[in-house]
Amino acid sequence: MNVKLKSINMLNDALFKSLFRSIEAREMVSNFLSELTGIKKEILMNADYQGGELPKKKLKEKGKQSDIIIKIEHDNRIILEMNQYKTDFIFEKNVSYAFSIASETIMSGSKKYPYVIMISFDNFNKFKSKYPILNFKLRDEYGNIESEQYQSIHLILENIVNNEYTISKETKKLISLLKKTTIEEMEKEFKGDDTYMACIRKGEDLSTDPDFVGYYDIEEARKQENWEFKQTGIRIGKEEGKKEGERNKQIEIAKNLFSMDMKIEDISKATGLSIEELKNI
Repeated sequence: MNVKLKSINMLNDALFKSLFRSIEAREMVSNFLSELTGIKKEILMNADYQGGELPKKKLKEKGKQSDIIIKIEHDNRIILEMNQYKTDFIFEKNVSYAFSIASETIMSGSKKYPYVIMISFDNFNKFKSKYPILNFKLRDEYGNIESEQYQSIHLILENIVNNEYTISKETKKLISLLKKTTIEEMEKEFKGDDTYMACIRKGEDLSTDPDFVGYYDIEEARKQENWEFKQTGIRIGKEEGKKEGERNKQIEIAKNLFSMDMKIEDISKATGLSIEELKNI
């Protein structure tokens, strides 16, 4: 059976994990990470790009998955997280992943505390920042940087693609690729760029692989269902809050009318509250 994705969501978890861990995308990812973190490209090219399964602290603990973990020299790690949708506690979860990895090395008896850099691709602007890149470090109570061992870098995609901001070359190129939705769009923009075209060819291969397409579709459906479920919850919460506010307003009116010795039947007509509700006020 011939299958091919008509459009490609580059922010899809399945595609992000498969593409960014591939040999074909290694130079593209290394150029980007070197520019962003200052780590030498050669080190990143030879790093170990792993799946994101994290160590369990307890035997029966539920398995936790980060998107991509890059192990570089001296047990230092870079964690890549694609945050396509804003969900509850998403950043708290990501931070817990980073510290889980750091503590793994400590528990193994290593005397050197590893550097852990968390890089999040945020397809939303939770911080309501005008800046394209935010870099959080551990600070003391006075705001001074307490340690360089842990960094949490957030790439705000909507700010990066906005031409109002000056962005470093490799970051701008990578995010531009991630925002494309068809192979044709990618080819048009990156024609002649061998590094990016190698990555695009890999994306095209994946888009015609029946096994991957199935995995991709499952991820798309799962993420969309979670998003729609949350949005429905927000809408229902707002509606219920509005109704509750209106009811409280009618209760206050009823109390004022009671103080004026108005009959309970008349108060019920005036406020819309039942006789039984008014008796409980």
